[in-house]
Amino acid sequence: MEAIEPSLPLRSQKRVRVDWSDLPVDLLQEISKKLHDVFDFVYFRAVCKKWRSAASISDLPPQLPWLVEHPVNAQGIEGENLRFYSFFSDKIRTLHCPMARGKCLIGPSHGYLYACKRWKDPTPSLFNPLTKDEVTIQIRRDLFPFLDLESIGPDPIGTDSYMAFTDARDMMGFYRPCSCEWNYVELPIDICPVPGSCLKGRYYMNDHETGDTVVMDIACSSSFVIPAPKTLDSSDRVYFVESTGNILRIVKHKDQTLSLDLSLALCTSNFSFDIYQLCAEDDICQSRWVKINSIGNQIVFLDDRNGISITARPSTGMRINSVYFLQRCSVSYYGDWVTYCEVYKYSISDGRTEKVLCPFSNGRTWFVPNLVTSVPAGHQLQSITFIA
Repeated sequence: MEAIEPSLPLRSQKRVRVDWSDLPVDLLQEISKKLHDVFDFVYFRAVCKKWRSAASISDLPPQLPWLVEHPVNAQGIEGENLRFYSFFSDKIRTLHCPMARGKCLIGPSHGYLYACKRWKDPTPSLFNPLTKDEVTIQIRRDLFPFLDLESIGPDPIGTDSYMAFTDARDMMGFYRPCSCEWNYVELPIDICPVPGSCLKGRYYMNDHETGDTVVMDIACSSSFVIPAPKTLDSSDRVYFVESTGNILRIVKHKDQTLSLDLSLALCTSNFSFDIYQLCAEDDICQSRWVKINSIGNQIVFLDDRNGISITARPSTGMRINSVYFLQRCSVSYYGDWVTYCEVYKYSISDGRTEKVLCPFSNGRTWFVPNLVTSVPAGHQLQSITFIA
């Protein structure tokens, strides 16, 4: 029998040093495309110069929205730290954002949040929590003291993007951040402009009386009406969302008859959705809503005000062809009403609604991470500082 020589102890074996910078560029690029957590992407670029050059920030893989929580201090004032929860990585990140102190935040959008004080803020702003870029929005409070944001839009810094502001005096203001231009429109007295959404140069709003959709062309201040495909109930909530170039009308229904207990009724998960896609005609006045049963590989994320649609893969761990939404709940606690927020998932394919486990009890909105910004000119990616 041939003798087998014993191997050398592990500590005496010669270690082989690997120069990770020798990896082929095409392999590095393929790896970077699979980094759906923005922090993993940043860490990847920090390995060495070659890895950094192989993964440009403009090539950031598609990111899933983070849920945003804005903690308050003992005095009930919003602090300088924002907490973000990623359903993809199941991680909580805390970012220091001084521009958020004492302000409420509005989303969702790609790369930016809107921050403003609760009353007559003369200098609200758009800011990117990751890069700390901030765009101040100048509002003539002497002329429009009650002008407040209604819709931030999915991409507020885009060249064709507007933000919609409503006024208590039947006035709307549309602001274009890329050019710092305002366009003010007086509304008919019988139209309530909320809720509504700025999408592709138009403002879509729901007529509470008829359920019809009033569409305003922002550039020329003209409007037309799209008839409601179905009568709405008083408890229905209408969202308008852009999805892969299409405009969706998403109607959220809630069955209020399933529980006689008020505290339970406010927290029931018995929600359903009807989704319609805008069928545009050459004559825009002939446009109509067509009900659809699938949004393909899209996921819609809704908060209290607006929504955003994201293209996703099943490998991200989140269910495509679904609607993730925030729901405010209230329960009686020793005589006081306590409000908190829950996250639900509605599957469009089978019509089922499920509660999604989440470490946040007071999520506010969604934020889509983005490292590429349009302002200021010559911007370079700053180091991202997170606390936890």
